[in-house]
Amino acid sequence: MNFPAPSPPTPPPTADASPAAPLRWTRLHASQLAEVHEAEQRLGITLSGRGGGAADEENRCLLIPITLILRQPEQYVEANLLIILAPQEVITLEKDLRLPALDRIEWKLSLPDYARDASARMLDLLDELNNDTHETLDGIYTALEDLAEEAQQATGGFELRGRQAGVADIADTAVALGEAEELIARSIEGQLDLERALRWAKRFYGLQEADRHAAMLHSDIEGCKRQLRFQHEKIRNIQQSLMTTLDLKQNQVIKVFAVITAIFTPPTLVAAFYGQNFAYMPELALPWMEWAVIALTGISALLPLFYIVRKGWLR
Repeated sequence: MNFPAPSPPTPPPTADASPAAPLRWTRLHASQLAEVHEAEQRLGITLSGRGGGAADEENRCLLIPITLILRQPEQYVEANLLIILAPQEVITLEKDLRLPALDRIEWKLSLPDYARDASARMLDLLDELNNDTHETLDGIYTALEDLAEEAQQATGGFELRGRQAGVADIADTAVALGEAEELIARSIEGQLDLERALRWAKRFYGLQEADRHAAMLHSDIEGCKRQLRFQHEKIRNIQQSLMTTLDLKQNQVIKVFAVITAIFTPPTLVAAFYGQNFAYMPELALPWMEWAVIALTGISALLPLFYIVRKGWLR
């Protein structure tokens, strides 16, 4: 029986125009409902309601979602961007925030001497988005330095106010480290989105692997991603140190009570014995026996303490 040969895989859509053709860029925001609807009608695609996820192909257009973590003056926010690669046109749809990277690209396009082809301008767009991630990385690095100092105070034993750092101090630092870990994880996902967008852009514009601009951008994205992973490992080390310190502090509390019990149990037993109301205790009639009982009580407390100190359990 002869089976038909499998059909070759469908290649990704490519731009009809040459990469050297000028780039027509349309910047849209989700709040511009009329403009978004017009772009949908013109390209025959659906833009409304699209979220993150994998890149999609629709009517010879590539739709690439990107989610980035941006550094704001007082916080870090998540920004969603949808890049639509269409023949002879690129559309960027901002879902919430206006991205500073697109502001810079818009300014560059207004310059009369900014004469670059479509593929180079697309790479410039991705490069500016990656620069925003670098700013986020700088903020994360500064925040981790502060968290490392807090962790050092929590694990060092005593803070400046003179009291020993307790479980509550370690717990607060651990929560802050968990939030920082989540922030870095989301930033790494943003770098993966940029890397994916770069691969699709290279296929769409037919760029070769040896293209210098694309290679440098890919190296920059990879470098930022490695730095984020390094900071992620740094957080893991600090968290491990905090958890180890917390275990040691809990063991210290248990050890203190165990030592107290070991020291005071023998004299308690002696005092309890001689405190009983027996009808006849002949040794109490001996001279100085009452003082001997007191001395026996003290010795029975000092012997366990001497043994514990000799074993080094109080260190």
